Amino acid sequence: MSKSENRDFNAFYGIEYLNNHFATTTTVDDCTSTFIFKSALPQSILTLYQGASSFTILGAYGTGKTLLRCEYFKTLNADHYLKVLILNKEITDYIERFIASKKWNSQYCANHSCLKDWSGDEFAQLMLSILVTKFIENYSQTEIKFIDIPIEKKIHLVTIICYYYNGDSISQLENFVNGFLGKFVNTFFGTTYTASSYKASKAHVQISERNKPLLTHLQNDLNEFGTLNKNVGKLHLLLAIIEGEGFEYESIQKTMLGHVIRDLTDFSSFITKHMEKIPVFIIDGIDENQYLNPNNEVNKISFESFYRSSVCEKILSLTMTNYFYLSLFYPKIDGINILDAIVRPDKFPTYTLTWNSKSLYNYADYVLQKLNKNASRTRCKAFTDFKTLVNYEDQRIAEIIDEIQTPRELHMFMMELITQMNHDASNVERLFPATEKNVRNAFEKSLGLYYKYDEANG
Repeated sequence: MSKSENRDFNAFYGIEYLNNHFATTTTVDDCTSTFIFKSALPQSILTLYQGASSFTILGAYGTGKTLLRCEYFKTLNADHYLKVLILNKEITDYIERFIASKKWNSQYCANHSCLKDWSGDEFAQLMLSILVTKFIENYSQTEIKFIDIPIEKKIHLVTIICYYYNGDSISQLENFVNGFLGKFVNTFFGTTYTASSYKASKAHVQISERNKPLLTHLQNDLNEFGTLNKNVGKLHLLLAIIEGEGFEYESIQKTMLGHVIRDLTDFSSFITKHMEKIPVFIIDGIDENQYLNPNNEVNKISFESFYRSSVCEKILSLTMTNYFYLSLFYPKIDGINILDAIVRPDKFPTYTLTWNSKSLYNYADYVLQKLNKNASRTRCKAFTDFKTLVNYEDQRIAEIIDEIQTPRELHMFMMELITQMNHDASNVERLFPATEKNVRNAFEKSLGLYYKYDEANG
């Protein structure tokens, strides 16, 4: 240790070229970590056979929901499941349209419960819209054969797709519907559209007095949905299809509003049959939502409305009959109870992520062992165990360490502790078991860092 460059935590333990897991933090969308302490996580959802299941995970901020969600996502076999990941950025899109439909603004929502009227229908609209959009965006990458589908069923499915599609590219919709309805043929040079192919732009030009009532009917119906994208190009394409296939009378007699559960059922069945994959909806990231956490303060009424919408009886009945799987990763918030909203907890279980001092220390030892395994052979010393590293036998230190409650807090603490020990490295003979001063300073600074990070991430 005579070389000054070795008087550094990472150099001393031979991990200067490794990702020091204790010195990193993850965001809600980050799935890069390879440090998965499975023994502290619900074992029933991390099965060896890569099977999906329906459940709710509840955990306070920093307890490992993101890591668990990432690991669960990885275990699902892509040959068997269509994985539909829904994070805060997707959810916000639908919530903002819902709020706009109520003619509220962001300032109003900062002081009121803007989601108090958000129901199971809105949540089902969100699910179906994202499922449709994912299907259309991935259609060109798949080889799907649509056989034995009556034209009436095709028109019903195309109507669902045109209403619920949330993408910006109408050309992707056109590509699908023309293939679905047999309106183009494949040539040696690619795809050739026939003269009868459906194009939104062509429909827009050809709108006449005769078909305006139908277009008005479709627009009025779509506008009644509080969460859906109102891109009129979708309806121009749908109008062309309805007229081209001769379904004007049937279409003007019916509405889509009020039938989202039926349509979610039908479209999920369509995917399962023709893609031979069962949809798996994975919801995470609502910790960060600005409408559930206005001004970084939890709006319990909005949170509970969103919670309950996702586990309403109509939606859970579809999970129990295997139309799709629904996996929810939600923050645990004092004063909000969603367990009584779940009609069959035996079929839709809830797991709560909890940590105690013993499990946290076991987690820390697990990380140190992983770092040891990949450390450089030129290191000065191997890691021992967490308690030795932080000098836990000192009662003053033990009292401080025992106040750490979650893996996130442990990470923040270790980041500061390493900094503190590096500052003292030139002035001590015995390097890198921590001193009481190191631990106390690190704990106090990490506590402020934790709350600052918490606020920045909702």
